[in-house]
Amino acid sequence: MNANEAEEVLGDAGVGRSGSNGHSGGAAQVPRKERERAMHRDGILDAARRLLERKSYDEITVQEIAAESEFSVGYIYKVFESKEDVYVALVRATGDDLIHLMESELSGGGKFEERFSALVGRVLIWLDANPAFTAHHIHEIHTLVRSLPRLAEAHAEREEMLQQKILRFLESGIEAGAIEGDIEVMAVTIRALVWGFIGEDLLHGNKKGNWSQYAPVVVRVFMRAFAPEGGSI
Repeated sequence: MNANEAEEVLGDAGVGRSGSNGHSGGAAQVPRKERERAMHRDGILDAARRLLERKSYDEITVQEIAAESEFSVGYIYKVFESKEDVYVALVRATGDDLIHLMESELSGGGKFEERFSALVGRVLIWLDANPAFTAHHIHEIHTLVRSLPRLAEAHAEREEMLQQKILRFLESGIEAGAIEGDIEVMAVTIRALVWGFIGEDLLHGNKKGNWSQYAPVVVRVFMRAFAPEGGSI
């Protein structure tokens, strides 16, 4: 048992609490035990993310996740049901991070061309900062979802959330007169442009990012295809 786990056991026994209800704040404050459990859960996910930078999902064991996170195997199974459960949570958390990052451009105001340029730039910078996720998303996750149903569900959930936000974003561009055409084709074109450049790099062994350099090209190609006069960027 490490220090974090010992602290949780002490907390379960009532040691170190400032009041009988387990926390010293008001009713709206999250209890200390819940805050600690959330932090431990995030630590386990961070450990799994680091491991995915070095090896594939099939090569990673729960024992390695435990060692990387500095929790015991027993504690890992206390927080997550299985290795798949860890990966499911990681896919959901990563998808949420990306959607949150894009939110200001997806739902904000201003000229569509400028918002689209900022959106593509943000996405590619984020992918640059998460090269292992990007590589696994293309080369591994679409294989894993065939055999891991809960992972398939989590992946589909985040894909659908992102798709709906992108469609609403494109609708705002059409309403503003900045773009025109079939909205479904537009959405497919964005994905093809972004992942096409990255996939080409990964095919030739570049798994270290630097994909933000393609942002201006993605924007130009898209606007030339769908802007009434070829766009202004």
